[in-house]
Amino acid sequence: MLRPGRVAFLCALVALLAAVAAPAVASAQAAAPRTVVLALWQGGPRTSLSFAGAEEPHEPADLFLRGLWARPALSVGLMSQVQGDYTQEQALLDMTQGTRQSTLLYHPRDVVPLSLRPVDGYGVIDRWQADVRRALTASTTLRPGLLASSVPGGTAWVGVSGANADGSIAAADERGRVAAVSLGPPATLAPRAQALLRAKRLVVVSLPADASGWRALDQLTAARAPGELLIVAQVPFTQSKRGYAKYPPRYFKQTAIAIDDGGPRHGLTSATTRQDGLVSGIDVAPTILSHLGVATPRKIRGAVITPAQTVSAKDLESLRRRWADVRDGRQSSTIRGVVALTIIIFLILGTLRGFVAALAPAMRIGALAMMWWPAMVLVGAVVQPQRRLLETVLIALGAVLLAVATDRITPWPRGPVVPAVVTVAAYTIDLAAGFNLITQSALGPSVAFGGRFYGISNELEPLLPILVLAGLAPLMAGRPPSRRNALVYALAGLALGVIVGWGRIGADVGGVLTVAGAFTVATLVMLPGGVTRGAVVIAALVPVAAIGGLILLDLGLSGGDHLTRNLLRTENTREVWELVYRRYQLAAQSLIHGRTPAYFLGAALAAAFGWRNRGFLYGNVSVDPAWRALLLGGLAAGLVGMLTNDSGPVLLINAVVALGAVTVYVLGKPGAFVAPAAADREPWPSDRVDEPPAKPVLTG
Repeated sequence: MLRPGRVAFLCALVALLAAVAAPAVASAQAAAPRTVVLALWQGGPRTSLSFAGAEEPHEPADLFLRGLWARPALSVGLMSQVQGDYTQEQALLDMTQGTRQSTLLYHPRDVVPLSLRPVDGYGVIDRWQADVRRALTASTTLRPGLLASSVPGGTAWVGVSGANADGSIAAADERGRVAAVSLGPPATLAPRAQALLRAKRLVVVSLPADASGWRALDQLTAARAPGELLIVAQVPFTQSKRGYAKYPPRYFKQTAIAIDDGGPRHGLTSATTRQDGLVSGIDVAPTILSHLGVATPRKIRGAVITPAQTVSAKDLESLRRRWADVRDGRQSSTIRGVVALTIIIFLILGTLRGFVAALAPAMRIGALAMMWWPAMVLVGAVVQPQRRLLETVLIALGAVLLAVATDRITPWPRGPVVPAVVTVAAYTIDLAAGFNLITQSALGPSVAFGGRFYGISNELEPLLPILVLAGLAPLMAGRPPSRRNALVYALAGLALGVIVGWGRIGADVGGVLTVAGAFTVATLVMLPGGVTRGAVVIAALVPVAAIGGLILLDLGLSGGDHLTRNLLRTENTREVWELVYRRYQLAAQSLIHGRTPAYFLGAALAAAFGWRNRGFLYGNVSVDPAWRALLLGGLAAGLVGMLTNDSGPVLLINAVVALGAVTVYVLGKPGAFVAPAAADREPWPSDRVDEPPAKPVLTG
């Protein structure tokens, strides 16, 4: 029989043993060697993968994602592959260098074909130096093989004899050498990888895209040591752009990735994407080096993958499809929908009231619908209809109905105030709160392209300052130029610049210059005494001050802006100049791409036409400085944006379209078109009655 004293003694003894053993366990865990296994699933474009006992062709990201999610030890997310056109070799090279550039900048565009040549236990990547020279044509910061070169002792690769060996690219150092190579049957993949971990701290494993690959993955998960990090990433197999005719490249842009770090399941994110459930391929290198305790080279621009809110496999699939499809023609289709509905309204009003009586209301409604369009794009991101037609109808119909209500409630010319306030507030709230609706909308950054993952997009850059100026114009109308009124415009520009450019909200450096150009011109128009030489000098310094202020704001409040991160990691003035030069390279590529040249020519002609006929077009408001500030500031937004952004002509095109909506609204002043009196109307030919000739009068 246990007495209370004996029970107390036993409890004290257990506590003492636990206290003594705890440091020993902690010490053993701390002493466990830190290693990493990078397992690459190299499936074909539409490989048949076994899941839940079924064999059927699926998009590889979906089925592989579900297979990873079925394994509770793995934290699952999506990984953005390359920036631009996808090839497997480019995705692997970007992974090794920890940074990437648009494939538009490479010469040649296609990767030089690479192949592994085993030599006495190690490997050599043939034609590696050709791809190193190709990388230098895009940027001096690109260093293929930098990951393996940064790992002490080099990197090992484990593969299947006779199978695709492109995964060895991820294990190559800057000379194109793989420190250790192991080839054998699929059944021995996991044991061979674990054996190499005793000599190498980083082992890359190529998993076959079949049932043997799943078995090897399960073995790697079961054998994971306490200090080991297991990363599983899918890299779909394509060697050239010729394969895109059957398998569109957008479906390769976000593939599945999973991490087993020994902890409970969680979501994945990084400072590169700021999206729960999404990381970038360039984040793999810094994550590996951080786990190994190795300093990350400055030329690696990716960020460490960190835990985030868990996103289910079903939601990840929906996000991937949305990011892949949302920019696929939805901008132009929704705008065409707005125009089509406006024409229908005009035809209805024309039938009821007559042509002339219907013209002004239809013009106002169409113009206001275009101003409501950016806000309705966010609504489309909330609803996310599966079919493009449904989203087009939703956005276009919503914009037109809001335009009708605005025109009925708000007298001309105060209509633009309402969509301006609502739109700017909606985007600011979305960006500041991190809802990420903008990335799932037709006006957000193209996540599928891989250049930007958050913040203001280049397409939206000129629209926001023009909307703010359109909202200010009716409110400031009738006020003469004065320093006080000019200060209102300057403060409005400052506030919008912070929203657009600060890393915690808009994170768009080019947008700061666009806003600065628009509101500098508008402020000059509102100054009394006209534009003086001193005002022009100050205006020229505004963009420089804006960039400097943005950097200070970002550093002081830890915004993590693109510009600040890139500047802090540059090693010399050549790399700083390269940041500027690449923007103009991409802008030049944009100018000759697709239909952009025709649109750009049309926008330039429209701007010239508007300037030449400004007396007729803007006669209703030409005497008011606030409206001149809107028109000139809006044109400045397009021109400055075109000269300072990598999308170049797209910004001028969007600015001219927005100013076209303002012009139509100005022309649609009530009573602008008055039907002539019946007596003064020239009859249609069919209405004329030919009188018979007069009979001759006979005299006699």
